Amino acid sequence: MWLDSIDWWPRHGYLLNLFSGLTGACFGVPFALVGLDYLTRSQAEFRETERARVRAAAEVANFVTSLLDVFNGRGLDDVATRVQDLSDRIEFARSFRFDDPERDDAVREFLTEFEELLPEPQGRPRERFRSFTRDSDEVRRMRLWRTGVKTQWRRLDDGARGQLAGDWIDKPTETAGHQAAEYLLMDGRNPWRLVRDAEREGIMVMRHFLADLKALCEAAKAMEAHTG
Repeated sequence: MWLDSIDWWPRHGYLLNLFSGLTGACFGVPFALVGLDYLTRSQAEFRETERARVRAAAEVANFVTSLLDVFNGRGLDDVATRVQDLSDRIEFARSFRFDDPERDDAVREFLTEFEELLPEPQGRPRERFRSFTRDSDEVRRMRLWRTGVKTQWRRLDDGARGQLAGDWIDKPTETAGHQAAEYLLMDGRNPWRLVRDAEREGIMVMRHFLADLKALCEAAKAMEAHTG
């Protein structure tokens, strides 16, 4: 500013250009570097997030495959709808007294519909709750199914859920799914495990099993929508 006040700059045009360039570099280059660094980091974070979402989608697909493995359905939505219908039917059967003949009719109707979702391996219709324990191969198959579902859920917890921290399904659905995976086919929730009085306790046992299955289906649907 002092050189300008004595008209020094007009007589030294080359130095004026050099000084202007140096001033621009002192301020412009740092700002440019900061901006480029921000854009580079943003793009890298975006690519990593997309890779994590792709991995999460693959893990969710594996979980859904494991969950539906034993059921006779056209996909997750179909199985979830059938589970809801069965839950409604078991609640209807539960509304009768144990010695009410209508209870037996309601149970038979429920078992007929359940057979469509999960057919008896030997093709013998299940007519009572104690029928679930008569086939050791089916008992073993359901035990392996439970192991597969729980294993895939843990992988989701360790993988997709951690990779997409802060960007996952809603907490109530996730919590219900987590509890269902933990409780799945435990004592008192497993129709394939013989209880003291299968016919009296069967409705409550089946009700718990369907509740767990419903929670897992809802969580699977939410995860598919979130990662799809």
